[in-house]
Order: sequence, then C-alpha cells, then structure tokens
Amino acid sequence: MCHEATSVRFGVGKGTVTLKDFGHVDAIVSFGHNPGTKHPRMMSTLHDAERRGVPIIVFNPLKERALERFAAPQDPIEMVTLSSTRIASAYHQVRVGGDLAALKGIMKAVFTLDAESLTGEEPGVLDRAFISEHTTGIDASRLISKRPPGMK
Repeated sequence: MCHEATSVRFGVGKGTVTLKDFGHVDAIVSFGHNPGTKHPRMMSTLHDAERRGVPIIVFNPLKERALERFAAPQDPIEMVTLSSTRIASAYHQVRVGGDLAALKGIMKAVFTLDAESLTGEEPGVLDRAFISEHTTGIDASRLISKRPPGMK
C-alpha cells in the first residue's frame, strides 16, 4: 500500500482496490504483503474479514506474526482477555522470488479444473463472460502456466 503508486502490477500503475472492497470479498490472497510491520491499518481490515469467515491465503517468505494471529487494539474483549484472532487460513512460506512459481502452479490447477469441468452440462469454473469483458491475454496465460520450470 505505501509504495503502490511506484509499482506496476498487471499493467496498472497503482492499486485498484480500496479498503471498502474487502467488505465484499469471498477470499483474500496475499503475496509478499507484510501488513503487521508495513501497513498496520490493513490488519483491522483483515481481522474483520477473518471474523466474517473470509479465507485469507498468504504467500510470503517472511513468517509474519500478525498474519498468523492478531489482537485488534479496538477489540475490548481481545485486549482484556489477551486473546487474538487467527488471520491466515493458509500460510505458504515460499522462497524469495517464489511467488511467480506459486502463481503459475495456481493458474495451471485452475485451467486444469476448468477443462475437466467443461464436460457434460457443467459450464466450467472460469467466468468466461467476465474474462471476455474485463481482461486480455488469457490464452497467453494458459501457455505460460504450461511451461516447464526454467523455460521462458
């Protein structure tokens, strides 16, 4: 969040998600995000999401304590009882730079699941209308996800 304006992700020079958006999500996937040490305001948002039952999946070489468990300073019960809330539903401690390999593996699994579910009357797992209207490059993404490690 603090350097989002200086980076380019997916062809956009700044973040496109607001904190309000987190109130409407079905899942949160975090790559290399250290909110406990870099973005403490984000911790309240993640805390609220976890309390609503939103799965939070973390990929980070750093095992950040706040992403494991967090005691919200605004929560009187957690403060009085010295308790905390589990934040990450799953914590994948990838190697530094391993996030791309993790993303490629996820892409490959999703594309495989989609292909397997297209048989019969099932429409597949991908929202083709959304993809067609809001994205470009899915065919290139399919090719990238099939490449063996080390091949560019």
